[in-house]
Amino acid sequence: MTLQTVKQQIDQGALPSLYLVTGNETALVQKAHRLFASIIDPAEQEMNQSTYDFAEVGLDPILDDYLSAPFFGDHRLVLVENPTFLTTGSKLTANQEKALQEALDHPVPGNLLVLFANEASLDKRKKVTKSVLSQAELLDLPALDERQTRQALHQFLDQRRVEISQEAEAELLLRTQASYSKVLAELPKLLAYASQTKTIDLTGVTGLVPKESTAQAFDLADLVLKQKKAEALHLYHDLVKNGEAPLRLNALLLGQFRLLLQVAGSNGTDQSVGTALKVHPYRVKLARQSLRHYRLGQVRAGFLQILQMEIKMKSETVDPLFLFENFMVNFR
Repeated sequence: MTLQTVKQQIDQGALPSLYLVTGNETALVQKAHRLFASIIDPAEQEMNQSTYDFAEVGLDPILDDYLSAPFFGDHRLVLVENPTFLTTGSKLTANQEKALQEALDHPVPGNLLVLFANEASLDKRKKVTKSVLSQAELLDLPALDERQTRQALHQFLDQRRVEISQEAEAELLLRTQASYSKVLAELPKLLAYASQTKTIDLTGVTGLVPKESTAQAFDLADLVLKQKKAEALHLYHDLVKNGEAPLRLNALLLGQFRLLLQVAGSNGTDQSVGTALKVHPYRVKLARQSLRHYRLGQVRAGFLQILQMEIKMKSETVDPLFLFENFMVNFR
């Protein structure tokens, strides 16, 4: 089901007692939170709406709340984050599992239990997970792909009568790795920038939107593979100067080379490969574009040499900057 389906259920008053929300698109998950909260009248929310982190409080207070009748209202809403009992991360006692099943089988009229989980981490072999999946309305909110992010961006801007140049849009997607949630988070600054001109240009994006670490790793790997030694060294020094730890920077660079090798050996759409590799499809698209300009043997050699750098960083007292400079001087 979709967020629109949930809204229709709310409007029609046809609400099930159990929802399982999965997905990792932060902006959509937050929208789901607001949508479920709209079920409870604002004046009643303090009495009839609760949010729990299962990892912190456990099951007992959640069930106590869920099994309590609404207080001077039609509904009681219990939102649960991190329901790790549905994963391999933790498990319920036999008594807790029995109590949960009893609550799900005989819910208090008007009460709603909403579990927010990551679908990829669910252990579907567990009895309790199977039970929840069979009884819950499933709302899946997967990450938007590049096309969907572009569409959402244009819809958002069109509603506010603001335009964005092609160069600015491309740079915004690059800096946020086409993450819808990250694009959405940057838009308030960009809208303020464009308040007079009603146009978001490249200058605004480059000046206001920081690059994601994965985008910085992409830039650095590109310079390395294109043998632009001076520019690569300059970027590396700037990143370290701006607080990026050399070991983490090396790990990001190693990850980018690994991604290039994985994409080179993969078939399928950007979406399917991204799902298999557990990365955003936009990163797969960028990797495929980059591979047209690199020799695969050079990518393999770079990966092995960067791996050796990481080993030396962890086991020897050698200046990380020296190791990177030495790598760039000798890399062919």
